[in-house]
Amino acid sequence: MSSWDRSRSIPWSRAIPVAPPSSSEGGHSEENVDLMRERVLRDLAREAADERRRVGSDDGATSSSESSSSSSSPTSPPPREQTQEANFLGRVGRPYQTSDLLRNVAFGATIGSITGMCFGFMDSIRLAQSSDMLRAASRSAQGKFVFQGTYRSGLFFGAFFGAFHAVKYGTRVLVDPGDAGEICAGGVAALGGIFARREWRASLPYAVMLVAMDSFHVFMREDGKV
Repeated sequence: MSSWDRSRSIPWSRAIPVAPPSSSEGGHSEENVDLMRERVLRDLAREAADERRRVGSDDGATSSSESSSSSSSPTSPPPREQTQEANFLGRVGRPYQTSDLLRNVAFGATIGSITGMCFGFMDSIRLAQSSDMLRAASRSAQGKFVFQGTYRSGLFFGAFFGAFHAVKYGTRVLVDPGDAGEICAGGVAALGGIFARREWRASLPYAVMLVAMDSFHVFMREDGKV
């Protein structure tokens, strides 16, 4: 309840002490009562105006704070390209996430291991049939040779294809050149590592086949989306 409402509920007999007129004062007492009444009314009106002004200022401050908070918190986040800053190469790539890196490396290692085991098994069988020493060996020796060639090839191509996908993801995070640029960067790095070692060069055709299969899969997937 405001001061104006409280003042209206006060009886005039309590707000203004009215003394009974005496014969000596006459009309002067009535004039004094009127003056006091006007003074009280002015005081009450001034208090009511101050109360309204204070309430209005409080409401204005509350509404301005709500509008500023609503304007400072947008309904939708800005696009990723505008929030991410350029890296040390001056390019804006994709945001890095360790889970994405591990998922790409695990995918490459799994596919490379399975494919490499197939390559190693076929090469070991071919060598076991073409070598006179292996043909003369026992069945267990031949099986051991084929098993060793299979799992070694699986480990080798699993590491190769995992590194290929790791380089692809790193290129995407740094510069984001698109699928063709990622495949080129990953292929140059991974195939260059195989070519650098003389004993690994025999596996280069199989490595190129793996990269070609990955490229075919990526571009066929993109064509399917379109």
